[in-house]
Amino acid sequence: MEALVANRGVLLRALNVASGKTIGQGCQVKRIPVPTISDQEILIKVHTVALNPIDFKSVDLIASRGSVIGCDYAGEVVDVGKHALGMWKVGDRVAGFVHGGNYSNRGSFSEYLKVDGDLAWRVPDELRDEEASTYGVPAATAMLALNVRLGVPWVDATSVGGEMQLQSPENRGTILIYAGSTSVGLFAIQLAKRAGYTVVTTASPHSFDLVKKYGADSAFDYRSTTAVRDIVKEHPSITQALDCISEGRSTEFCAQVIKKSGGKIVTLLDQGKSKVRGVQYDFLVVFTAFGHKFAFLPPIGPSFPASPSDREALARFYANLPQFVKDVKPLPLRVLGSGFDKIILGLNELRQGKVSGQNLAVNFE
Repeated sequence: MEALVANRGVLLRALNVASGKTIGQGCQVKRIPVPTISDQEILIKVHTVALNPIDFKSVDLIASRGSVIGCDYAGEVVDVGKHALGMWKVGDRVAGFVHGGNYSNRGSFSEYLKVDGDLAWRVPDELRDEEASTYGVPAATAMLALNVRLGVPWVDATSVGGEMQLQSPENRGTILIYAGSTSVGLFAIQLAKRAGYTVVTTASPHSFDLVKKYGADSAFDYRSTTAVRDIVKEHPSITQALDCISEGRSTEFCAQVIKKSGGKIVTLLDQGKSKVRGVQYDFLVVFTAFGHKFAFLPPIGPSFPASPSDREALARFYANLPQFVKDVKPLPLRVLGSGFDKIILGLNELRQGKVSGQNLAVNFE
C-alpha cells in the first residue's frame, strides 16, 4: 500500500526544535506492507482523513524516520480479528484516530490501517465520511479534558422502551473554553453544553457567530484588554477552564478568570505549574487514550506512561458516539480533494497558520 512516511532523522528534528524553523518537507509517499492485524484489531480501508496541527508537528518535530503520519480517519472495515471488540463485520463504516507518527505500520495517511476494535466508532448513515473523520483527535481531546480531567459528566445514551435516548442535562454551573473556534474548542463547547453547563468562550469577533452556533452562551474577544474583567463581571464563579491554545498568555488569561474561586485549567501544551494561588494546571496529551506508554522526540523528549483510565474513557466515548452525533455536530469542513499531494498541501496550510474556523479533509477515493 501507499502511505505518507516521515523521513527526518533525530538531528534534523532537533534542529527544527532549536531553530523554530522547518527545514525540508519531512515526509514522502512510500510503498509499505499492508499491516497485519492481531486478534483484537480490525483492518480499515481508509476513505477520508482529517488534518490536525499535530500532523505537521509530527512531521517537523516528533515523528521518527519511517513512521506513518496521520491521525484522523473514516473508512470501511475489511478484516476483523477473531477477538476484536465492537461486533464489527466486513463492510461496516468506521472512524476514529490513531497515534500517527509513532509507528511504522500504523498511521491514517495510508491506504489501510489497523486499530483496536473498541477504539473506533460506528459511523451512522446520516454522516458523510468527511464529517465522520473530524471526530478524531479534537473530539477525543475535548472529551478527555472535560470528562476525565475536569469531571464534566458523560454524554451517555440510555435505553428507554427499547430506544436509545440521551440523558437529560442538569444545570451544572459555568465553564470557560479558551479559543472556542478551534477544532478542540468547538467539540468542547458542545460536550459541555450537552452536559448542562453554561459555556463561556473566547474567540476573534469574526468567529462569535460560529462558536454560538455550536452552543456557546457568550463569547469574548481574547485580544480585548478588558476581556478578563468582563468575563469575571458576568460570570464570577468559574472554577473550570480548558485552554485550547496553551501558548503565549492564554493559560494566564484562564488563571486570571478563575483565580477568585480557584479551580483547574486543562492545557494542551505543558505550561508548567500555576503561579496563581488556588489554580491548578493539568497537561493533557490525547495519545494517552491508547493505553500505551510513548515518548516525543526520543531519547531527548518527554515520555508519557500508559493510562488505562484514559483508554477506558475513549472506548466508552466511541461506544456512545453514534447515539449523539445529532447533539455533537461535526466540525466545519473544507475538503481539499483527493490524494497524498492534497494532504501535503493541507499540512503546509496548517503549518503557515492559514486555517481558521474549519477542519481540512482529504479523500482517498
